[in-house]
Amino acid sequence: MKKKRQILIIIIFALVLFTKAELDSNPSIRVLASIIDFSESTLTSPDYLAYGIDLKDLFRNYTNSDISYSGTAYIKRVKGFPYSVSGSIQGERSVSQEKFSCQSDLTVLVLNVGELDVYADDDTIYLVAPMLGDISYGFDTGENLFQQAPNLNNDITQEWFHNNKKNIWNFVQKIDIKKTDQIYVDEDGTESNEYSIVVPEGEGDFIWDLLGAEPPDHDIKLSLFLDKYNHTRKVVFDLSYKTEGAYIAFYGNNCSTMEIYSPLPDDESVTVTIKRNGENNYTNAYTNNITYTMADGQTYSMDCNGYLNTNDEYIKLEVSDITICHDKEVLAEGLIKCRINSEDTMDDVFESAGVDLSGVEVIDWATIKNDTASFVDDVILQARKNVDILDILN
Repeated sequence: MKKKRQILIIIIFALVLFTKAELDSNPSIRVLASIIDFSESTLTSPDYLAYGIDLKDLFRNYTNSDISYSGTAYIKRVKGFPYSVSGSIQGERSVSQEKFSCQSDLTVLVLNVGELDVYADDDTIYLVAPMLGDISYGFDTGENLFQQAPNLNNDITQEWFHNNKKNIWNFVQKIDIKKTDQIYVDEDGTESNEYSIVVPEGEGDFIWDLLGAEPPDHDIKLSLFLDKYNHTRKVVFDLSYKTEGAYIAFYGNNCSTMEIYSPLPDDESVTVTIKRNGENNYTNAYTNNITYTMADGQTYSMDCNGYLNTNDEYIKLEVSDITICHDKEVLAEGLIKCRINSEDTMDDVFESAGVDLSGVEVIDWATIKNDTASFVDDVILQARKNVDILDILN
């Protein structure tokens, strides 16, 4: 009996060593182990970017659908404009029409100063400002302003991973996985190794079905960074097939942060960062940053905190501590609160808003970006003229 027990211990020890050797030397096994860990650990963490959010509902009924919204806005500081501004906002956005409206009725102290409206269609943004002497501007951005998120056919849950165990196993065997010498150090100091992955064209049908998307006609490239426990610390999807150098990355101990980077024409770029704040008691709390970098190194950025609460009927959104900067100089600060409703049917957005933009002169974006400071100063000067009556109170 003692001899049998010793033999059993030796066999178990050998199996442990073999498993560890496979995990250390076989990239496919490590990637498979990371997928299991992701479904059992990351998805259940309050730090996970989409924790507690029904992504299928969010994408289908709000991100990729027609929505209306209403709420309030407060601007407490604008460079060169010594008054706080508050007011109501309302508008609509239609992905199918590729149109957006935002109408605001603004007040400075007790004086109503009229409307300041923003519209968009296709790749053009319009600023219509009766309060600024009835001026109107149009800016051709050259970028699609109505990008769509995946129309998920299933929720990304532990159940989905469980139901697709065989698909995942077969998929991992067919993709090209190579360990590189790249090391990623997370914000808590944890090091992880990079595994470069290429998904050949024609593979992963079950994933494209999950995403509600047509299979791509090209290979998909991504990088997966795993710590020594096969826990995903960072994953980077290469979007160079759309825009050279563009990517979308998720990183952090439990994929708490998303970063989207895209080069722009004329050696410019834009970076969007969204990080979940798991320590906040609000249902879903995020810190956000959008940075636009010009060719000469100047930056325009917006930082804010976002609070999102969803239910079966609507979304409540609060964007607080909004700070807009040119380099490190603060241009404006503010707050927005609104309620967002999904709409089954929607009339023409511009007709509903009562606006005709056909006569608005569209300015090439290069004209503004080459002398943005002068443009902003001109707009603020006109705004001050409309509230000069308040000077008697100073």
